[in-house]
Amino acid sequence: MSEHKARLGHALLWIFALSGFAGLIYQSIWTQYLGLFLGHSAYAQSLVLMLFMGGMALGAWLVSRRTESLRRPLLAYAVIELVIGVLGLLFDPLYHAGTAWAYESLMQSATGNGLRWTMATVLVLPQCVLLGATFPLMSAGYMRLQPASEGRVLAGLYFANSIGAAIGALAATYLLLPKVGLPGAIMTAGLLNIAVAVAIYPISKHEGAVAATPKPAAAPRTRMRTATPLLVLTVAALTGATSFVYEITWVRMLSLALGTTIHAFEVMLAAFISGIAFGGLWLRHRADRLQSPLATAGWVQVLMGLAALASMFVYAHAFEWVGWLLRVIARTGEGYALYNLSSGLISLLVMFPAAFFAGMTLPLLTLELLRQGGGERVIGRVYATNTLGAIVGVLVAVHLLLPMLGLKLALWLAAAVDLVLGVVVLHVMAPGRSGRRPGPAVFAALVSVFALALSLWLVKFDPLMLASSVYRHGSTFLDNTRMRYYRDGKTASVALYERGEGKGLVRAISTNGKVDAALSMHPEGEIIADEYTMVMAAALPLSMRDRFDRVGVIGFGSGLTTHALLGSERIGQVDTIEIEPMMVEGAKLFGDRVSRAYEDPRSHIVIDDAKAFFASSPRRYDLIVSEPSNPWMGGTATLFSEEFYSFVPRHLEDDGIFLQWVQTYEINPALVSSVLRAMLGHFSDVQAYLSNGEDLLLIAVPKGKVPALGARLFGDAGLRDDLARLGFRDVRDLQDTFVMDRRALVAYANLHPSQANSDFFPILQLQAPATRFMKAKADLNPWHGAPWPVVPFLGGFSPRSIDQPPPGVRRPVVSDSKQKAARELRRLLVEGDARPAVDAHDPQLDYAEALRGLGMSCRLDGAPGRNAELIFALASDTVAFLDVPAQVGLWQSPAWLECPPTSPLLLQALAFVDAASRNDHARVLDVGRTMLDGPDAALVAGSAVSSKYVFGAMLFAAMASGRNADVPLLYNKYWNKLHPSLRDSETIRLLLVLAASPQANPEAPLEATNDAEIADGDRLR
Repeated sequence: MSEHKARLGHALLWIFALSGFAGLIYQSIWTQYLGLFLGHSAYAQSLVLMLFMGGMALGAWLVSRRTESLRRPLLAYAVIELVIGVLGLLFDPLYHAGTAWAYESLMQSATGNGLRWTMATVLVLPQCVLLGATFPLMSAGYMRLQPASEGRVLAGLYFANSIGAAIGALAATYLLLPKVGLPGAIMTAGLLNIAVAVAIYPISKHEGAVAATPKPAAAPRTRMRTATPLLVLTVAALTGATSFVYEITWVRMLSLALGTTIHAFEVMLAAFISGIAFGGLWLRHRADRLQSPLATAGWVQVLMGLAALASMFVYAHAFEWVGWLLRVIARTGEGYALYNLSSGLISLLVMFPAAFFAGMTLPLLTLELLRQGGGERVIGRVYATNTLGAIVGVLVAVHLLLPMLGLKLALWLAAAVDLVLGVVVLHVMAPGRSGRRPGPAVFAALVSVFALALSLWLVKFDPLMLASSVYRHGSTFLDNTRMRYYRDGKTASVALYERGEGKGLVRAISTNGKVDAALSMHPEGEIIADEYTMVMAAALPLSMRDRFDRVGVIGFGSGLTTHALLGSERIGQVDTIEIEPMMVEGAKLFGDRVSRAYEDPRSHIVIDDAKAFFASSPRRYDLIVSEPSNPWMGGTATLFSEEFYSFVPRHLEDDGIFLQWVQTYEINPALVSSVLRAMLGHFSDVQAYLSNGEDLLLIAVPKGKVPALGARLFGDAGLRDDLARLGFRDVRDLQDTFVMDRRALVAYANLHPSQANSDFFPILQLQAPATRFMKAKADLNPWHGAPWPVVPFLGGFSPRSIDQPPPGVRRPVVSDSKQKAARELRRLLVEGDARPAVDAHDPQLDYAEALRGLGMSCRLDGAPGRNAELIFALASDTVAFLDVPAQVGLWQSPAWLECPPTSPLLLQALAFVDAASRNDHARVLDVGRTMLDGPDAALVAGSAVSSKYVFGAMLFAAMASGRNADVPLLYNKYWNKLHPSLRDSETIRLLLVLAASPQANPEAPLEATNDAEIADGDRLR
């Protein structure tokens, strides 16, 4: 072989690696595109895979029929790469045009599902067929440049394409999607294909026709038997099937340890493909020296099966490794990068050995048929057969093995198939023996049987370990827990377990380790936080309208929301859409707590992707409740996207209501803002309720205003007990959970600039896994308990009269605890009551005792700055949480003040709080300016407490009195003079943005307000 042709060969390897890089981008991005259109159900995912791999198999088979008649296969390859690239550049506009037409014209017809699949086929099948033709054409062209090196060529190409694909999988998720989104990623792949075509063209000029004379074999085969092509193709199909069973089970297994995120999936995929690549690399320099490629393939099959069994032993330690990582890695952005790197290493330990051997099978089987004189056409045939086997493997794994046998036995069975396959091949290829010494097939069979028995006996996948959610908390086992249900479903592994006994019995249901719902099983037991959210998701809309003929609930969870909805006779029908059948089956163990979801004839449980289900239904809904899991869970972020929120109103009646559950834990404010920005533009009005301190319920309507909460809910006998148990006895109790109207939500979105979450620019899917790792939180409790009456001003309700009893149940509602604390402080200050023993260490009670003592002994003037801070600290915890009559004796004509102070600062402080307690906004502004411009301004500015209360009260007064133009003046004059802690106060910054909005207009547009602008003290305009 000449040096020139060697250089051309090396160039082809680099070019084919680039083609593999682009090919994995297509696979990753097409999956997301088609998932948006077809849905993410197990059947949809399987059918998408059939389109991909079936198209590639068809392409390989078609080209195999003509390879030998092509004079320049590399030129044909270049043309195909060029066509793929052009189609890649056109894919995004074609997708949008085609799907828009389908949604508007076809989806709600009787043949909607069939038309959806026809549209998907038209969009991707041509490219898939062309992609399938690339490997046979490249192989044929390369072999013509380097004849008599078939093994080196095939293994080298397999390595190059696979290593490019592994890098492409990581680049698509970590580089392209964050920077350019789905459209930019697929256009990048298209440009790469065009670059490949351009690079191949000059090389194609050096190729020639198929050699007319047969090439000598690389090694003598006199003692080896020859297998039929049928056996070789059968081996190719079966090893393709087992390889994909491995991949699917490994990904599902590792998801339980590493997390079900887009990053974890791509890391696992890259690890698997890397193993395949290096298997090809190892074979590259050895293939042409092999006496019998098929006999070698037999040993490879045995070693692959043994490595797959060994992966179960390795996997059993993965949870301990992840738990250790979470204990030692800092929960920062850099720590998350290190966690992903470590996840890749763990994935390699589990997958690499078996994948390494899998990477040898296709080159060996192809080389076997080439040596038998099959010609270049066998390259495409082996590739097509292997790909068809992979399709069968995926379908069998997802729809049969995992649901019926579970992860361990599915992997064990695939390994058994590989071992049997290897033994059969070794037996067929064994040379004739005259003695009694057992042949290699017997040895392989004995080792295989021993390994299968050992792995079945020793390896235990304890469900309490699998469901431990180690990737969140670092705990590798669910202690003091009893597993009641565990099944590996088609899309997820579902567990239901319980803790405690009697009144303390609690059951929880989880998906891939992430708890989706937990319920107390005893009527008098502890109330779990999830119960508030799930019941309120039904109660809030039920209090707003008299009747709902048709309701849709996205996500089954525990079934409690559906159960609660059906507690009202005003409901006509509830369609609950759940993507995983095992979730519905497992939740039955919640028993009577969710019985109506299963037994009420008005309940219809549908196993499907939510968007696909609604798109295929011509009927509209009066209410749609969306209760997805956390956004970082794989596939969930699309239920928080701009496209989803533009889709929902089309399936609501004009007076319909939409409710969205948004978790505010394991997410940062910018990502919550991305959800709000996605949502606000598609609904005329949105309100927010805080159910338990960590879960936000957004209620939206496509037209008009969100209806007011009404008492009609409490006439539903089936709901009354459930509501009373949670502390909701009347509509006033429900009103306490209101936190924001549209104005405040717009301000929140403007305070935290973020791109709207989109299906095509999926920032939520990409960034939420990192915020989960860092334990971020978008805490709205400080706003709900702000020291100024902003929530009542925005549409909430004023504090209860002190004569009104508080809710009978201690609820996780900030206003409850704030009102209770305010009453205690008032009693202590005004009436001099003894402080409650239970609050003996409450610093606010210490402040109240100190202030009363100073006021009653006429010693308030002793330290004006410190005592003004006491006044503002106690005002922060009382003024906004007591009704106006309760302010008398506290701040209006204070009963605790025996003699007025003489200090100007203290007089101003008392006058300021008195004005705030009367909602005298003009006086608040006047007195506030006097304080901040006076000789004692430094005493106010030097105190974090005083600065926050005074400046916040002035901002609120300007907003409440319609003097929004004063807000920039207040900001520009005082911001840099006040205590630096204001820059860290989320409540102050949100109030500043809200108050600065023109007339606090609820229709105000979303703006890219710069958070740094407020923090750094630039001028506010």
